[in-house]
Amino acid sequence: MKKSIYGVLAFAALLFTACGETEEAKEVKEENKTEEVVAETYTLNAEASSLMWEGSWTGGESDGKTHNGVVSITEGSVTKTGDDYEGTFTVDMTTIDVQDLDAESGKDKLQGHLASEDFFNVEAHGKVGVKLTQIVDGKATVAIEFLGNTMNETFPVEVSTNDNTMNISGKFAVDFAEAGLAGMQVNPEKPEAGHVSTMINFELKAELTK
Repeated sequence: MKKSIYGVLAFAALLFTACGETEEAKEVKEENKTEEVVAETYTLNAEASSLMWEGSWTGGESDGKTHNGVVSITEGSVTKTGDDYEGTFTVDMTTIDVQDLDAESGKDKLQGHLASEDFFNVEAHGKVGVKLTQIVDGKATVAIEFLGNTMNETFPVEVSTNDNTMNISGKFAVDFAEAGLAGMQVNPEKPEAGHVSTMINFELKAELTK
């Protein structure tokens, strides 16, 4: 009889111990649960955003001469999921504005030339699409759809988020050599005169809100 009682008590002790271990295991699992990563989408504030540009001449007597201006980013959004970023932007090439010249010094002439088939051919290609695929270690990777070409670029940016706002800024250069723009080619009759550089410098300031 005593053996039977001891057996029941031993079984009960094992049962309660097992139940206790199960509860503890559940608590550990609960503690180890990671927070759910939420995707947050920010939409471009076009009026508060800008894309400055600077082009230059290379070679000849005008070597190093520059012109600068701005072009509008009209649409865009960025989705942030944890540390991952992706998004799209639209640059309206019809808004090219030369800012270092006035009407008397040739502003209209240069803007017309940049909009022509020699350069950005805005009548046929008024919009340029930019797809952001990632931002890693302060560098953005994008695919630029330009004149039927896809130009893959990586450049430094700074990203900050505050409450419902995201700001992206950066200074970088894009080489348009592969686009084969006629206005950037060397004149075979006067190669010594130089040509418009295929490298264009940009300064981006983009504000996006939820």
